[in-house]
Amino acid sequence: MATTDRETDELAREPADTRVVVEARQRWQRAADASDAQRRSILEAKQFRAGDQWPPEIKIQRAGGSGISGQAPQPPRPCLTIDRLSQPVRTVSNAIRSANFSITVVPNGHGADEATAAIFKGIIRSIQSQARAAGPIEWAADSAAEAGLGWFRLRTRYVPADPAQPGPELFDQEILVERILNPLTVYVDPTATLPTRSDAQWLFVTEDVSRDEFQRRFPGAEVASLDEFEAIGDLKSWVTEDTIRIAEYWRIDYESVCVWQLADGSVGQGDPPDDVQQQREVQVPRVRCSIIDAVEELAAYDWLGSHIPLIPILGEELNVDGAVILRGVIQEGMDAQRMVNYMYSAAIETVALAPKAPLLVAEGQLEGYEQLWQQANRYNYSYLPYKPTSLSGQPVPPPQRQTAEPPIDAMVLMLAKSEDAIKATTGLWDPSLGNTSPRERSGRAIRFLQQQGELGSSNYLDNVSRALVYAGEQLVELIPKIYTRPGRLVEILGADDLPQGILLGQPFTTQQGQPVPVSPEQQAMRQGLVQFYDLSKGRYSVTVDVGKAYATKRDEAASLLGDMLSQNPQLLQVFGDIFFSDLDFEGAQEIASRMRKMLPPQLQPQSDQPSPEQQQAQITQLQQAAQAMSQQLQQQQQVIQAKEIESQRDLQKAQIDQQTKLEIAKIQAGATIEAADIKAQIQQQGLVLEQIRTVLEAAQEERLQTQAQLHETAMQARDHAHETVHGAPAGVIP
Repeated sequence: MATTDRETDELAREPADTRVVVEARQRWQRAADASDAQRRSILEAKQFRAGDQWPPEIKIQRAGGSGISGQAPQPPRPCLTIDRLSQPVRTVSNAIRSANFSITVVPNGHGADEATAAIFKGIIRSIQSQARAAGPIEWAADSAAEAGLGWFRLRTRYVPADPAQPGPELFDQEILVERILNPLTVYVDPTATLPTRSDAQWLFVTEDVSRDEFQRRFPGAEVASLDEFEAIGDLKSWVTEDTIRIAEYWRIDYESVCVWQLADGSVGQGDPPDDVQQQREVQVPRVRCSIIDAVEELAAYDWLGSHIPLIPILGEELNVDGAVILRGVIQEGMDAQRMVNYMYSAAIETVALAPKAPLLVAEGQLEGYEQLWQQANRYNYSYLPYKPTSLSGQPVPPPQRQTAEPPIDAMVLMLAKSEDAIKATTGLWDPSLGNTSPRERSGRAIRFLQQQGELGSSNYLDNVSRALVYAGEQLVELIPKIYTRPGRLVEILGADDLPQGILLGQPFTTQQGQPVPVSPEQQAMRQGLVQFYDLSKGRYSVTVDVGKAYATKRDEAASLLGDMLSQNPQLLQVFGDIFFSDLDFEGAQEIASRMRKMLPPQLQPQSDQPSPEQQQAQITQLQQAAQAMSQQLQQQQQVIQAKEIESQRDLQKAQIDQQTKLEIAKIQAGATIEAADIKAQIQQQGLVLEQIRTVLEAAQEERLQTQAQLHETAMQARDHAHETVHGAPAGVIP
């Protein structure tokens, strides 16, 4: 709805300091007028759920008064309220409470990455966890299921800190999710049509504070009241003896910014240069909030986001002839609930009056005895006198009761029909309400009927999911603007709700579960172990997954594994460690750790460091290799000796020398390689150092012995050859 010329003129005539309040009055009145019928419907639904289920005129009649003009008062009659609507509302609301709505953040280009997206998600989960005590989302969802509309909001505040210990954390802020107790305290732009009302250009939310709190927050402010700032569902006066009403007036103003691009592709904003290739005007939203009372602006501040931080959760949304109608479970079942109340009251009344049928009396028969006959249905008198003649003197028989059998069967049938009307209008039948029929004997049939009921109310879960997507988008936009200080310690939550500390805008590594800052010099040394998250870079989008909570999934896993173990106990040796790790009793993790050690070798967890058994096996292999090397050296020694006897001296000497050198080189190379390998393994493993060193010393000693034996053999062969040449007997040719 556009501002009229009269409203524009009125604003222009007002001083600048009161112009905001005048504009607020005009917009507030438009919102109140546009939502009047909807507000009446929501208020009636809330009163109906609270137990006010009888129309006022009928309640007066049944209480013994005159509910209709000109009609004499009637005797009191039963006026029962048999609430059958609260349980369907609780069923829908509790389904929302038990659902695990997980806000997922995914990278969407411009330098975004999966690791930073996980940090966004962890911060959002932490914000949700902090708000869990007040349950703002669940409260809004319950109001939507009840009457068609609920609200929650985002707010920022400074992190609680001790001013006596000043530090940079004194200026850190955090984001909160808060509930709005009464959804009718919110007045939204009537031109907004999106399910999240994200297209609203202005919005009001009222709050009642005590007089002392008002003076503390706004010292010197004028205490004033205007009746025009009251609407259906929010009729409390702006000023009472105890409280003063204030309102947050949210609005979005737009600033025109010139954006341009040069021929080289660079983009800028502001005054365009001469060589600009193309340019355009961009409308940048600026969100502002004014705290007002009925006559003046008390305070004002700018919001860092681009949307008003109030998020609605809708029930069932209809559009009838251009008018938006919201309704929940209560509005749909009000007539059926009245039918239940009427039928139960009528049945009780009929049964209660059955033995007290009215008396048929001739006029004048009870004259003088009226008090006795008026108490005849309450007391057992020994006799009841009467006159045997009428007023005209004609003889008449004694008074007689007009008995009739009450239609009990018909009433029971109508009671059942009225109960069915509740189920038909809410879409929740007996299995969804915890009741089962003997006809549905199988669990599969019962579960199928429950799923039908869940489908009938799944639109409420969809609306909660839609609202959370909108809230998540606002959080992703706000977080980089709130968590700005480099090195700020932030706690995030994973899917298992376990906290983890990280540093933002500062390289860090994790030591003993705590983040530790890393300097640039240390960062080069710890390549691959340093984490760094800059939330201001990249673009991220938001989705919402609806699933079961982590604890529920863990319980289901433990239950399934327990059933499998009861059928096949041998499986305990296969996944017993997993089964006990999912249990919460004291000592369960210790049992899981012990069972993990008892797993077969092929199921043992793989580690970069070899186990003691593997290390012992490696030592055994090295010992066997040393023995084989010793045997090989002995065989080679025998071959050398045989060849020395059969060969000529020079050739034998050369062959022996060459062979000796080769073998010595091989032995030295092999021993060096083996020693280097063993030393490397000792350095890596840090275990069984003395055993490996013993093996190396034995191999070294054996190599020296082999060299000595080879040298001695060569010397003997050479001496023998010399003796053969110089000391042979005469006549013998060597």
